[in-house]
Amino acid sequence: MAKVTNALLVIIALFMAGCAGQYPPSGGPIDTTPPKITMSSPTANELNFSSKEIKLKFDKYMVRRTVESSIFFPPYSLNDLKFDWSGKELSIEVNKPLQKNRTYILTVGARAQDDHGNYLGKAVNIVFSTGAQIDTGMISGQVYAPKPEPYTVAAYPVTPEIDTLHPYLTLPRYITQSDDSGRYVLQGLADGNYRLICFNDQMRNFLYAPQIDLYSSATRDVKVTSSDQKVGGVDFIAATEDTARPQLYSVSLANDGLLLLKFSEPLDTSYISPSYFVVRDSATGDTLPVDFAARLESNEYNVVLRTAKPVPLHLKYFVTATDSLRDIYDNLMSIGNSSQVFTPDSASAKVAPYFFNFADSLKGVTPYDTMFCQFVIPSMNGIRTDPTVTLLDSVGNVMRGLIRRASGTVFAVDLHQLKPSEWYSLRLEYKTDSSGAEKDSIVKRSFMTVDSTLLGDLEGNVTPVIQGKRIIVAARDAGGKVFYAYADRDGAFKIDGILAGVYDVRAYVQHGKGMAYFNGRSYPYQFAEPFGVYPNDIKIRARWTTDGVVITLR
Repeated sequence: MAKVTNALLVIIALFMAGCAGQYPPSGGPIDTTPPKITMSSPTANELNFSSKEIKLKFDKYMVRRTVESSIFFPPYSLNDLKFDWSGKELSIEVNKPLQKNRTYILTVGARAQDDHGNYLGKAVNIVFSTGAQIDTGMISGQVYAPKPEPYTVAAYPVTPEIDTLHPYLTLPRYITQSDDSGRYVLQGLADGNYRLICFNDQMRNFLYAPQIDLYSSATRDVKVTSSDQKVGGVDFIAATEDTARPQLYSVSLANDGLLLLKFSEPLDTSYISPSYFVVRDSATGDTLPVDFAARLESNEYNVVLRTAKPVPLHLKYFVTATDSLRDIYDNLMSIGNSSQVFTPDSASAKVAPYFFNFADSLKGVTPYDTMFCQFVIPSMNGIRTDPTVTLLDSVGNVMRGLIRRASGTVFAVDLHQLKPSEWYSLRLEYKTDSSGAEKDSIVKRSFMTVDSTLLGDLEGNVTPVIQGKRIIVAARDAGGKVFYAYADRDGAFKIDGILAGVYDVRAYVQHGKGMAYFNGRSYPYQFAEPFGVYPNDIKIRARWTTDGVVITLR
C-alpha cells in the first residue's frame, strides 16, 4: 500500500509541475523608462561648496562602469576621481583640492545606463561654485548626424595658443552631450570667447579620435558676455573628417604598357598630371618621362600612367607620386609613403580601355543624375588619339552640344536638356591596334529619362544672403538620393523636376568646387561653412510646386 501511495504522490507532483508551467512568468512589465538623478550634493547652482566629495543618487540601480565612464569633471581626469557605490548612491572623491571662487560643472553623459539597459538619454550638468557667485553663460544648439546618438560638444576658451590646440590631446574646459534628438546645452560658462567642436566620442574619453569619430567644427567662435549670456543656434553637421594623407600602395605593369598605381584613397582628379609622377631607373638614375596620367573611375583608388617610351622589363624602378597630389579631402601626399620599388616582368594587371558609370537600358534617369563614360587611351605606336563620344536620341540623331569633358578622360552628359520619357544612347568610338592593325571599335549604353508626371518642384528662399558666396540647396530623400540647386543672389532657389517623396532640405555655403558640405577641420582648426536646415521634412508631390520654404543660415 505504501508503494502505491508513493507512486501516486510522484504522479501528482509531476502533474502539478506540468500545470505550473502553463502560467505566465511573474515580475510585471519590462522597465523601459530612463533613469534619473534624484539627488546631488552639491545641488544645481549651489554656492560656496567646499567638500571634496560629490554625491549622486539615482532612482534605479545603475551599471556602474557606464556611469563612471560617462562622468566628466574638468579640469580633473578620471584618474583624479575615486568612485564609491552604495546601492543607488555614488560618492565621487576628488583627489585634488577644488580651486576657490570658481564655477565647476560635473557632467553625467547620456550613455549612463541602468540595470535594465535604459540610457539616461541626455546629459545632466550639475553647475556649482566654490565661491559666492556662479558663472551663468550658456551656449545651445543642435547636432545633425546620420543617426540619433549622443554627441559630445566641447568648448575651449580662445587664447593666443588656440591655433595650436589638438582636440585629440587636450581636454576641453567645458563639455556636454546632446540628447537623442541632437539638442545640447552648455552651461556654467564664464564670460569670454569660445571655440567649439562636436564629435561622437567612440572611445568614451572626451577626446576627439580622428578617423574614428564623426566630427564637426562650429561655423564661428562664440562670445559670451554679461549682456549676452545665452547664445543659441550654434549648430553642427557631423560627418567623417578625413585627415589621413594618401599613400601609394603598389605599382604593377598593365596591358598596353600602362602602369597601374594603387593608392590608399581616391585622389582629386584636378591635381592628377603627368608632371606629378616620376619613374626613375634605380641603377642609372635616369627618368622615363610620363606623358599620360588618369584616375580610373571604375576604381577611384587606382591611377594609370603611360611613359613616353615603353618601360624595359626586368629592371628596377622607383615610382614616385609627388607631394603636389591631393586626395578628395585636400590632404597632400604622405611624403614617407609616396614611392614604390617596381620591377616589371610581365603584364600582371588588366586595364579596360573604357568605362560607363551606368548599366545598359537604365530607366528613370533624372536631370540630377551623373552619366558619363571614361576612355583610358592605350598606347598606339606612341601616337595619342582622342575617341569620339556622341549622344544619340531614340531614332539615332546626334544630340550636339550635350557632351562636356569633365576631365582629360571623362565625358559627361548634360541631362538637363533632355526630354522626359525618352530613350538616349551614349556612344564611344575609338581605334585599337590590339590585333596588330588599327580598327574602329564602337560601344554604347542606352538609358531612358524619367517620366515627368512623377516629378514635382521645390521653391523657397535662403536667408541671410552672403555676398560673394555661392549657396547650395540640397534635398535628400530617405534612400540618400540628393537633388541640388544654387540659390540666386537674392537667396531665391528652385529645385525643379525632382521625384515625388519626402525630403530633408538644407542649405550651405559652397566650399571649394565640391557640392558636399564642409564640416571644418580639427587641426589646424577650420570653421565649418554656415548652413541651415529646414526644421521639418518636406513632402514633394508629383506635378506640384511646393513653395514658401525658408531656410536660415547660421
